Amino acid sequence: MKENAAGRAPAISFTVSRAFGDGMIIQRNGPIRIWGWAPESEEGRTVSAELGGLTGSAAVTGGRWEITLEGTLPECTEGKTLRVFGGGAEKSFSGVLVGDVYWVIGQSNVAYSVSEAKTVTPESDPARSVPIDDALLIRLNRSCFYEDLEGIPQRGTDEVCEDVVQRRGWEKPSEGGMRFSALGYFTAYLLYEKLGRRVPVGMIQFDGNGLPLHCFLPNEVRNALGVSTLTDGLWRAEAMNCTESSFMYNDYIYSFRRMPISGIIWYQGESDCQDVNGNNVKYTERFAAMIKYFRDAHDLPEHDYPVYYVEFPPIYTPFYFDRVRQTMGGIPSAVPNSHVCVTSDLWKDREFPNNLHPYNKYAISERMASIIAANAYGMGRPDCAEGPSAVSCSFSDDGREAVIAFRNVGGGLMAEGGELRGIGVITEPGGGYSDAEAEITAPDEVTVRSEKPILAVGYNNRIDASFPEDMTLCSGTGMPCAAFRFER
Repeated sequence: MKENAAGRAPAISFTVSRAFGDGMIIQRNGPIRIWGWAPESEEGRTVSAELGGLTGSAAVTGGRWEITLEGTLPECTEGKTLRVFGGGAEKSFSGVLVGDVYWVIGQSNVAYSVSEAKTVTPESDPARSVPIDDALLIRLNRSCFYEDLEGIPQRGTDEVCEDVVQRRGWEKPSEGGMRFSALGYFTAYLLYEKLGRRVPVGMIQFDGNGLPLHCFLPNEVRNALGVSTLTDGLWRAEAMNCTESSFMYNDYIYSFRRMPISGIIWYQGESDCQDVNGNNVKYTERFAAMIKYFRDAHDLPEHDYPVYYVEFPPIYTPFYFDRVRQTMGGIPSAVPNSHVCVTSDLWKDREFPNNLHPYNKYAISERMASIIAANAYGMGRPDCAEGPSAVSCSFSDDGREAVIAFRNVGGGLMAEGGELRGIGVITEPGGGYSDAEAEITAPDEVTVRSEKPILAVGYNNRIDASFPEDMTLCSGTGMPCAAFRFER
């Protein structure tokens, strides 16, 4: 048997991770990793790979191999063949494109499909006319926790799925577009158009319908934060809809951990609305720890890819997520390179029967695509694409004054209609919000004053508040301010 350049014999039996497939999209301008497994008989032998003229090889170690090709590739709209080979064994994937790949992660508002958006929205909604067309170089990979799949470990254990458990692989729009996340597909379509159809866009969906944040935490993060308790061999935490922890990460996200991406799109928070297990008040702390782990463990340390998250919109049913929405307002300060997609102006239908799942996914995607385009591609100004977000608050010694600083003010803060509304204060332990005197005192600053010492100051503190009817703080370009809360 002929030996390769490293002096090792090529492997004759191996498997490639199901993260790879025909028609997939590889992240451009970054490391290209291919990985898989081999039986014990192949230990020390090599597996090689080639894509677009780039080559690489790696030895089988401990039953596993991972190749990083020598070099990177720019975007490419012509399908290439990825070859993975050894001594007579070969696995080829055709139609491989090179572009930008995103994860879209969350609960039921991520699971909310293109099909539902096209059916439920009014006839005039742009979602109706978004094409599901294979001429669009958009590729989709979807993992859903509620599917009946083989090989899933017991939820709540530390066991992880080494390989992708869903078998549908990568899909073209005609194959998986209607079932895919409306937020994910519409954002991919809008980005693809903004980039002049020159850059293929891949979306990898992980939806945990109704699941709280602790279900998405890696085992190490869960344990470091003390989120769950080990009971009868399972990690459990009190929360709405689900008690077992970490299984969304262990069963679905883990198997994609070595695939470089452009960023994460996140829309999750509604089932963390209750003050159970500290979910609503500790959301940002836990989210920040999770993202840091993702960035450190999944990619090159210097590649701190951006995170774009959707603020939960107004709701007109008694589902009290106002506190978690305000808590999530701290993410831009806690997570470097994170960006909020504000929504307080995008939903106002009080008569819609399913207000927890508004059909405004195209409007959210339009804003999300603009934020990504401005921050990742230099198409527009980030401080205009994003709404203002509060980054700090300083209280006077007597507690009767709070000065709040903002970023992304787009030329300077303003109050829509001339009157600043929507900021409230809490002055009694356990009490609710009351109105307070507030004024814009600098282009990026608001000063709040109260007759009584302030215990907490917050914005967007009613579950059904909308912009500009109930809240009016915005950027100089009219983009609404994100929810926030600060405590003294």
